[in-house]
Amino acid sequence: METQMYGTKEEQENAIRYYDKLSVIYDYISNWYYKKARNYAIKELQLKNGQTVLNVPCGTGVNFKYFNEYLNNSGLIIGIDLSSGMLDKARQKIEKNGWTNIETELNDATKIDQNWLDYRDEQITVDAVFCDLGLSGLPEWRNIIDNMISILKPNGRIVILDWYLEKPSLKGDFVKWIGKGEVDRPIYQYLEMKVSNFKVDDSFNYGGIFVASGSKPE
Repeated sequence: METQMYGTKEEQENAIRYYDKLSVIYDYISNWYYKKARNYAIKELQLKNGQTVLNVPCGTGVNFKYFNEYLNNSGLIIGIDLSSGMLDKARQKIEKNGWTNIETELNDATKIDQNWLDYRDEQITVDAVFCDLGLSGLPEWRNIIDNMISILKPNGRIVILDWYLEKPSLKGDFVKWIGKGEVDRPIYQYLEMKVSNFKVDDSFNYGGIFVASGSKPE
């Protein structure tokens, strides 16, 4: 059975087309609105020289420069996204900056699991995973979190930056319209049950945006 992003195949194709178009202005929105939360989230990854970080979804690659500030252009950054428009922007950043430690892949986040890791050409150890504004829109989000944790090394870090608004509001309706996702999924509450050293900060942008982090239990 084919995994769909928003239910039907038509809905998934519509969502991908939407994000392909959004890629043109995504950096302007993301760099302005999510900058403080992103800086905090990437710090929580606790990246060190030579490590491997998986970014799902990676969008236009806005996180890459922040990763490399901690990695000092070493190690490996793997960016996964389902939108070719987003990935085109990410690859332009890679070429412009001359980064040699970044790989991008057009793929469905629901398919990134241990089998995906085992069948890669090169054997890698995933030290950190960053899920950036994706789990509120992707299907099977609980399974995605489980899979991300499963491919982490013991004590590896997982950090999620996303939206959570428990009650209906105009703000929530606007975010759903822009992002084509849901804002009331208990994402960080689920993560808390799966990791050690759990921490969450939901104070960003006057509430609604959270950063949750934890480590894979040994």
